[in-house]
Amino acid sequence: MRDPYPRIVERLLDRELLPAFPALLLVGPRGTGKSTSAARFASTIIDLSVPGPRISARQDPDGLLASASGTVVIDEWQEAPEILGAVKRRVDAEPSDTVNRIILTGSVRAAHQTTTWPGTGRLIRVRMWGLTQGEIEHDHTYNPIEQLFAPPQLFSQSHLSSASVPPLGGPCNLTRSDYIQRIVAGRFPYIQEMSDRNRSRWFASYVEQLAEFDAPQIAVGTPRPTKLRSVLTSCAARTGQVLNQAATARDAGVSSITAEAHLRLLEDLSIVVRLPAWHSKRLYRLTRSPKVHIADPGLAAHLMNTNETHLAQDATLVGQLFETFVLSELLPHLEAVSTTTEMFHFRDHAGREVDFIVERGGQIVGLEVKSSTKVGRQDAKSLLWLRDQLGDRFHLGAVLYAGQFPFRISDRIWALPLGALWRPV
Repeated sequence: MRDPYPRIVERLLDRELLPAFPALLLVGPRGTGKSTSAARFASTIIDLSVPGPRISARQDPDGLLASASGTVVIDEWQEAPEILGAVKRRVDAEPSDTVNRIILTGSVRAAHQTTTWPGTGRLIRVRMWGLTQGEIEHDHTYNPIEQLFAPPQLFSQSHLSSASVPPLGGPCNLTRSDYIQRIVAGRFPYIQEMSDRNRSRWFASYVEQLAEFDAPQIAVGTPRPTKLRSVLTSCAARTGQVLNQAATARDAGVSSITAEAHLRLLEDLSIVVRLPAWHSKRLYRLTRSPKVHIADPGLAAHLMNTNETHLAQDATLVGQLFETFVLSELLPHLEAVSTTTEMFHFRDHAGREVDFIVERGGQIVGLEVKSSTKVGRQDAKSLLWLRDQLGDRFHLGAVLYAGQFPFRISDRIWALPLGALWRPV
């Protein structure tokens, strides 16, 4: 199926990365459109999933690479890791070449198990995730993270009384049901126009592909597909929650050591994300355990065996998936921000928690996600506390919710429609 979506990563490649670097490594979950996006820049495509090129890459990688010029895309590089050495040698031999470029694509996290990764200092890694809602709606230029760190602006809408608000947008006409539909649809380009039934079939096949083929290809030893599926399903049940290794292992029916090994494997495949805990020298008794998320909310919903009707009635599940939905919306934008920016979660031993802490240059933006259509000061209590503790370091706090109107909760803290992440006014 043709991928008609404009992608954030393509804009990044075109404007910043390809003009500056001789070799790029495009990684991310299978099925997110890496090959399609890379091909749009290609003079030559070498597909290592095809037997002929794969054999050539294993036997004579330098010769294979020398036969191509311009922007060369090497697809599924992990099928013949020998090609990495050839890329290194080519970059070393022609460091000032501004014409020939190499883009490697693959569905595994590079250097996942080796201490002799040949790409160090030569390959710039670029992470590609699933579609953002902006990309689905054919806008890949708006970056909410940049806007969250921008100075506040004045809105003239009467219902805001011209109050100063962050430039994330005004009212949004999306309903809670609209958000749930977007969660279940997931972020893979291929399935956006599928029926619910066919999408479920696709997800089932996707999990089978991961367990039966992708994971064994990169694992040390031979992982058992049934165990990998069990660990993945256990992670899905806990998406958006602080990782409890023992509980994950227990529910998956495996040892803690096996659960950790499979969890790392799923991270290498970019299917599971561990969101690290934020820490500060100024605050004490903070949780250091990461949160676990399934990278795609639609895949998480499939693994939970839930649907739109069920989610609309289950406050716990929909709350988890709303949070995972926001994570999956923000991850692609983190790749494209102009200044180094990191994302964490916050939790302390007193029970205070903030779903997302976005940090840039010592400044903090806190985001709390709610699946309800009405929120108030109580929903921002952890943000209020964090603001008071951090003082000027606290740039902005927002409660992202399923309602339609933005409003001020307190100084530097706002309630914002979730859709403001991709529908600015």
